[in-house]
Amino acid sequence: MSNDIQVGDRVRLLGLPDWLVHDLPASEQAEMRGFIGQSCAVSEIDGHGYYWLGFDTTVVDTDGARYSGHSFCVPRDFIERDPLDKLLP
Repeated sequence: MSNDIQVGDRVRLLGLPDWLVHDLPASEQAEMRGFIGQSCAVSEIDGHGYYWLGFDTTVVDTDGARYSGHSFCVPRDFIERDPLDKLLP
């Protein structure tokens, strides 16, 4: 297991493992696939070596605002260090 990424580091999500999304409704699968390519901070690395990530969105329309958030884990090969990680304040 690689220790090159630590809790608090910003990473870019490269993809989603099939086991994570295959049982989800199509709309939720689409929402989660929308996180691919986005960056977030690693919130935890669990005892199995999975990296926990959290993404959220707020959609505003004529009916108001809706918040949606997802927290999930992925293996190391589904993330890369965000090249701007240490450059951002």
